Amino acid sequence: MERIVINRLGPIKHCNLEIKDFMVFTGPQASGKSTIAKSIFFFKNIKNLLLMQINKRFLGESDTVELSTKNRLLKEIRSNFLQTFGTTWCMDNDMSIEYYYTDTIYIKICLKNDPVSPNYIWIDLSEEWINFLKTYDNMQIDALTHARNNGSIKKDIDEFFENGEEVIYIPAGRSMMTLFSSQLMFMYSVMNDDQKRSLDYCTQNYLERIMQLKPSFVNSIQTLIKNKIELTDVKIDRENLQQCADLMKQILHGEYRNIDGEERLQVAADRYVKINFASSGQQEAVWILNVVFYYLLNNKKSFFIIEEPESHLFPNAQKLITEFISLAKNGGNKILLTTHSPYILGTINNMLYANKISKEVNKTKLEKIMNPLKWLDFEKMSAYYVEAGVIQSCLDKDFKAINNEIIDGASDEINADYEKMVDLIYDSGTEEK
Repeated sequence: MERIVINRLGPIKHCNLEIKDFMVFTGPQASGKSTIAKSIFFFKNIKNLLLMQINKRFLGESDTVELSTKNRLLKEIRSNFLQTFGTTWCMDNDMSIEYYYTDTIYIKICLKNDPVSPNYIWIDLSEEWINFLKTYDNMQIDALTHARNNGSIKKDIDEFFENGEEVIYIPAGRSMMTLFSSQLMFMYSVMNDDQKRSLDYCTQNYLERIMQLKPSFVNSIQTLIKNKIELTDVKIDRENLQQCADLMKQILHGEYRNIDGEERLQVAADRYVKINFASSGQQEAVWILNVVFYYLLNNKKSFFIIEEPESHLFPNAQKLITEFISLAKNGGNKILLTTHSPYILGTINNMLYANKISKEVNKTKLEKIMNPLKWLDFEKMSAYYVEAGVIQSCLDKDFKAINNEIIDGASDEINADYEKMVDLIYDSGTEEK
């Protein structure tokens, strides 16, 4: 089981978390939810950094080719850490983060002070990891070329980490990136590498991903499914994809298309709205839907990290997008959500409850209420409440659900204030008219 340990990073004081198949983080703003999400993304993305460094050695592009694979990787990790979390100068001196891919393959990062570089990022790799990196130092260029061409380097890395999934980060604030999509593409295309590194890494990764995926959505969702079935040998779950397609149309009230570089929301056969004139809710949701659908369509095993899927959506649409995201777990994918929404948490509880009672009730009737593809297994999920840098589980093990006090906390406060004001009416000796 993969595991992360965070100590004094950003708002987080301390946490030690197992990486489950379905993870939910809720709590007040600025409490540390995004810090946890970014930390998990940072460590899972190191596999990509390693593959990139090996490819750079093969292509002779790196200015550090004379260094060992380990030292080149450490340099890249430090750079990526700064681009993800910002300068270390304002970090706590006791900051440390650890990630265990397996019991014997792990990485530990902390800060060390020296006269030359205060708060220097110190990285420890486990011995098994170091030995694995040495194999690429000892590999002749001909053997490296052959391994790169037949794809065995990535395969070896996946097997070493015992994990072949791709990590995908979908940040909050998506509507602004969708609104200015064409301008961002132009600005990004003219940036040099140093300018790109000035962007938050999670945002940069997200922008690059959607720029790569846009040309894939020239046709309708149904056409994409049909072509995948007829024109490729990729095995897909047709029922799961059809459920996704139906929910996408309900949430967007149309379908996203990219026609000759123009992004549209097709609302009818002969009518469309340019994406920059769509509602903020549609702009927030569209690339959650497109990214998840694309990876399911192409049967690419993934770990989806999605921040605030409820943004700018009406409560009913929040329910629908939660059901859509639950479909992403099928096929061995994993999901991490951060949310402020009781509607998201309530929908998750419904999916947990459906799975819980499935062996006790008429299954046919239950399936008419909720498709089994959306059910959630309590044993494969975790849910945490994050406040003031402190993380606590908010799962009720007896009821196998997220604790209702978390879901209804704000409503209880609102109702309590209302009741106090009503009491004032009676205390004053007057009745409400």
